[in-house]
Amino acid sequence: MIQALIVDDESLVRKGMRLFFPWEKYGVQIAGEAANGEKALAFIRRQPVQLLLTDITMPGMSGMELIKRAKELAPAISVVILTCHQDFDFIQEALRLGAVDYIVKTQLEELDLDETMTRMLRAVRPDVSTAETAGGREAAAGPISSAAPSAAPSAASNGAQIRGIAELAAGALWTLDDGRFAALQEKVRGASSREAAELHGALVSAFARWRECLPMYDWEREAAQRIPAEPQDAAAWLLGLRGRLQLWLRRSHYSEDVLLAIVKAADLIAERRSGGVKQSEISQAVNLSKSYFSTSFRDIMRLTFTQYVQYVSVYAARDMLLLTNHPVYLIAERCGFADQRYFSKMFKELTGLLPSEYRQRHTGRV
Repeated sequence: MIQALIVDDESLVRKGMRLFFPWEKYGVQIAGEAANGEKALAFIRRQPVQLLLTDITMPGMSGMELIKRAKELAPAISVVILTCHQDFDFIQEALRLGAVDYIVKTQLEELDLDETMTRMLRAVRPDVSTAETAGGREAAAGPISSAAPSAAPSAASNGAQIRGIAELAAGALWTLDDGRFAALQEKVRGASSREAAELHGALVSAFARWRECLPMYDWEREAAQRIPAEPQDAAAWLLGLRGRLQLWLRRSHYSEDVLLAIVKAADLIAERRSGGVKQSEISQAVNLSKSYFSTSFRDIMRLTFTQYVQYVSVYAARDMLLLTNHPVYLIAERCGFADQRYFSKMFKELTGLLPSEYRQRHTGRV
């Protein structure tokens, strides 16, 4: 049996991970749990573990530091990260350190468990497949050794190809720019099956940014579909999504040139998402008069420029709540909100939670 260790500072998460996944079916035994990195390392020193599942954000030692030190103790250990962050930079860094896959804790109920287990274990054991049964796995369930084909190619491949995908998909411009979309599709199709986890991570992160760039689009309908991980499936999914986004944008009946200018403006605003965006600067950057820009932006985005900037700023604040320990009033100020009460109201309208509640739920910090 593959021995696994779950590391997370939240006991409910550890319990949920134990109960949620069909570990025994795939020849995995949960050997233990740890609430922090120090306890995890102590466990690994006294008991061999082949699979480590660790949170990224924990008090004291971070998940990133734990990965480094666990690899020093047991170079053949395979790591899967548990995260609330759908940020590609976080996932990218963990994969660079040697993680073979990741699980977004807030999306557990949406996961296809067999697909997730297969992908997670295939990265370290290529012979694992969904067709196998628990009995049929007995021969393949031994410890993961350095002699067996490992996830090193997958982690090492996390380079120019995936970074290129992340950059091309970073904003909304690919929805209308044919050249950019063609380049994106080429890179997605060029990814290998071993890069499925990295590709999926890049698209999950991009999806979150698209929601920011086009906030009034019906993203809930899109979120009901799982983002594919296999390159050909991902390319087909992108093509379908692009068509639906184009239809939505073109309902405003503006010319293609104006549509492209407004989408470029959305990308520019997203790049300056923590505040300080001026309409005059953005309109000048996309070569539209201020008055025409104001009207066309409102008609195409279904929000006034001011409302749109506030939406984007709230998304920026959400990330700051997760990634820093700054107090709420300072985050509100840095994201362009002079009134903390108004900021909290806007934040709750978008997320369903007050800023302090959002931070507590996703990080355990007040």
